[in-house]
Amino acid sequence: MNRAPRSPRAVMLAALLLNLIGFANYAAVLPEIRASTGLSEVQAGIAGGAFFLAYALGSPVFAGLTDTRDARRLCLLGAGLGIAGGLLFPLVDGSFAALVASRTLTGLGMAGTYMPGLRLLMESLPAEQQQKAAGDYVSTLTLGLSASVAVSGCLQWVFGWPAAFLGAAAAAALAGLLVRGSMPASRPSPQPSSLFARLLRVARGKDAWLVLLAAFGNSWEGMAFRTWWVALLGFAVALPGNEAYGAISLALVTAVVGPLAMPISAFVARRAEAGRRHRVIAGAAASAVLVGALLAAALAAPWPVVFLLSVAYACAIFSDAGALTPAMLVRVPVTERGAALALVSAASNLAAFTSTIMFGLILHAAGGAGSMNAWRLAILAITAGSVLTAGTMLLLDRRMGRP
Repeated sequence: MNRAPRSPRAVMLAALLLNLIGFANYAAVLPEIRASTGLSEVQAGIAGGAFFLAYALGSPVFAGLTDTRDARRLCLLGAGLGIAGGLLFPLVDGSFAALVASRTLTGLGMAGTYMPGLRLLMESLPAEQQQKAAGDYVSTLTLGLSASVAVSGCLQWVFGWPAAFLGAAAAAALAGLLVRGSMPASRPSPQPSSLFARLLRVARGKDAWLVLLAAFGNSWEGMAFRTWWVALLGFAVALPGNEAYGAISLALVTAVVGPLAMPISAFVARRAEAGRRHRVIAGAAASAVLVGALLAAALAAPWPVVFLLSVAYACAIFSDAGALTPAMLVRVPVTERGAALALVSAASNLAAFTSTIMFGLILHAAGGAGSMNAWRLAILAITAGSVLTAGTMLLLDRRMGRP
């Protein structure tokens, strides 16, 4: 029998960071993949969206199963799927179909590790520490995305872009070993109702649909921007006057957002817990709309200005991410947390799937990835996500009134 770890929080945050290496490795090397394989903007969007669609479809299953199955075993299964996704492309096959299959497997792997990992963490802590741990775990997503881009960028720089996929497979294997060797098995309670019945019961809860809309809006903007960010900076570098910045590793410089965004997200989550939760989230979402509009307007500015604005935009987008999941968890009993996590994850990743493909479609329809107006239109289209988040949170704040 495994012993309870001295610090389950440290173990599960480390496992999450390792599993997230495969999250944004595709985005980190997207320009190199397109140059090597000739992917169109639409194909690039489809491959990026495949990850989020698989994540969206797998999340309700994996997260819901944590109510009745051992969360640790689910994490190990997810790690195995992540390993398969990293090895398939380009080690086995370098075709577009293999790329889509690879991102699908990686998405399923994330579904099997992210929410079950959160459930495993919360079950290993006293009740008074669980909400804070949930906020920290969700906030770590921004750091993990940056780690994914940084590690993938380094591997691409030294060994070529295929190494970014193989590195993700190795990281998933390490995460599985860490969870297997350090975390005890969870003890789910028998459930008298089916997963579908629990999902429906949570969805019908008071104002739950508004929280799900807010999560949809946050991910609509955040995941589309994260997927296309490196390509956007590549477009800006190619503009006249920015030649001096052509040697910069774009994947590596975008990794700076993690260390910046994570404490911001954790701060917003704690402010949300301490005060008017929904108004705090609405303010964070509104800041993303403003910075996104400013970035779209300033794309013709010198590259350092565009880069700094893009970093500020990413930080603003993810500032409310750590507060949205707890906003759903406080609405449900402990026995239905898995179903609540499943719905939040499904809403978030359906948004990411749609917006990532939509971004590529807008680029293609408005003149291609070399058109300034196309990039501006695509950025403005994804800012609609934070408009939705801010609006739903303000509505919730008005409904609930002052505490």
